[in-house]
Amino acid sequence: MTIQKIPISPFVISGDYLFISGQLGFDKNGQLVKGGIEQQTLQILKNIERILLENKTDISKIVKTNVWLTDKNHFNKFNTVYAQFFSGNKYPARSTVLSGLLIEGALIEIDAIARISS
Repeated sequence: MTIQKIPISPFVISGDYLFISGQLGFDKNGQLVKGGIEQQTLQILKNIERILLENKTDISKIVKTNVWLTDKNHFNKFNTVYAQFFSGNKYPARSTVLSGLLIEGALIEIDAIARISS
């Protein structure tokens, strides 16, 4: 499958908020990480954290996430990685749904909204 450039911004700042577009488990070379739901979840969360840090904020400022899983049997493994990533912080509000994804091999997609001011 060839992925064409799509009309989307990786993030948008509006007022005091940073809106991060849906992230997939792509590494810095643009390759979908191998190994399953846990590895893709962790890569996505690292990608979100990188965007946050580039915009002078951090995971403690995330107020909402939306999660799309392709398989309901992945929920517990996803949830374990997600909880560990946010450990020590207040969990953001979250919606989690079961859905197909357009990228072959993608098991999960996550977007996020974070405050960028105190």
